[in-house]
Formats: sequence, structure tokens, C-alpha cells
Amino acid sequence: MPTSPFEKEAITNLQRYLYQLSFTDPNIPPVPVDGVYGNNTKKAVRAFQQSRGLTSTGQVDQETWDLIYLAYLESLESTGRTEPLYLFPRNPEAYSVGLGDEGLIISAIRYLLRELMIDYGGEFEDIPLAGTFDTVTEGAVKQFQQLFGLPITGRVDRVTWNRLVTAQRPEAIGYRDE
Repeated sequence: MPTSPFEKEAITNLQRYLYQLSFTDPNIPPVPVDGVYGNNTKKAVRAFQQSRGLTSTGQVDQETWDLIYLAYLESLESTGRTEPLYLFPRNPEAYSVGLGDEGLIISAIRYLLRELMIDYGGEFEDIPLAGTFDTVTEGAVKQFQQLFGLPITGRVDRVTWNRLVTAQRPEAIGYRDE
């Protein structure tokens, strides 16, 4: 059990690295990204250590940490970063979507909210991937806005969209206000 927020953050980062590695190394099982160093995380660490010829303890020392991080960076490069797809309209400038709206953009918003639950937790994991902005979506958007210190409107405007995208994929380039 983590003794500090810093330890929980380190465990969460470790889990993100291992989760990414599970896509490129079939010996590493995917782990939940929850900040808890449980059996699944230990199993993935052991698998990584075995694959690198290290003593398989399931514990992360400095050498294991450094090798996991380097493997993670290599994995990102080998899988290639995708180019951003700009779904959110740039015009009109004050464009936003909310309760009752429909379309592809709503499906994208709902998908992003579901994916973010993996990294940030929350109660919006049960959002169906439908194209209607309903009360469940509105509640999830409000929760997201609160979590990221945005105005809590329940609507997705350019600022909320950019934060959704960068929270899901930090290296993504958001829309810049010009």
C-alpha cells in the first residue's frame, strides 16, 4: 500500500509503462493502472525481469526501473505515434456540445472519457459508445471538468476538448487559441 502520493504516482507510472510494454511483448501481461502494487503488477514485473535476464523478484529496484522505462520509450517509438485527428470544429469559436447533441464527436468524447478512467479513475467507465450526449455523458464531463480544474458546465467546448485529448494522450497537440 503506498505511503505517500509520490509513491502512488510512481506505481501508476510503472503500471503505465508495463501496460504499454504488454502491447509489444507478449510475455508481459497487461496490468490495471490503478496505483496499487498488487499481484498483477508483481507478475508483470517478474515477467519483464525474466525477459531481461534479471533476478525475477517482482520488486522494482533502480536497475529494473531504468530498464522498464527504456523499454517503454523504445516501445513507444516502435509502435509509432499516430498523427492527431482534429474532430472538434475550429469554427465557430464558441462551439460546444452538450445534453441532447448527437454525432461522431459525441462518440469520440464518450470514448475519451472511458479511456481516461483507466488512468484517472472515476465513475464514467460504463459510458456506452453511442453518439448521443445524454445525462450519463453530461455527468462524466462534469466529473472530468472538476478533476482537471475546468469550469464545471457539463458541456464540451474547445478548452474541455483539448484537456480530454491531452489527458488521454499527453503528447497530442491540442487546438491553440490564436
